[in-house]
Amino acid sequence: MARLSKKQMGDRGRFVFRQEEVELPEIPDDDGNPGTVLVRVPSVGQRDALAKQLPDNEADWSLGDVATLFSTVVVDPKLEADEAAEFLADWPGEALDRIVSKWTELQGTQEEMRQSAGDFR
Repeated sequence: MARLSKKQMGDRGRFVFRQEEVELPEIPDDDGNPGTVLVRVPSVGQRDALAKQLPDNEADWSLGDVATLFSTVVVDPKLEADEAAEFLADWPGEALDRIVSKWTELQGTQEEMRQSAGDFR
């Protein structure tokens, strides 16, 4: 197995992020089929920003916090946090739960993120 060079490690074109489509039966498309979104594991910088912005306890999250998470991990369709906040308050909770569950499955829990981030401090 060949070691990566400094140049290779910084070549964004080489990066592969795990992503997965999440089906949302609570929000059908125009044809009546379950709608879908694409959830992607965030970059190290995005993960660091989330860890700093989001309260430790999910029970303390505001709608703005949820919108920030949504806009970071949902990459298709791509929305800014303020755009997501416009509709998330009215969304079925199960749809959001499904997205967060997929993100956690792909990425790990907040505690797991903090532990791995702590390894680099």
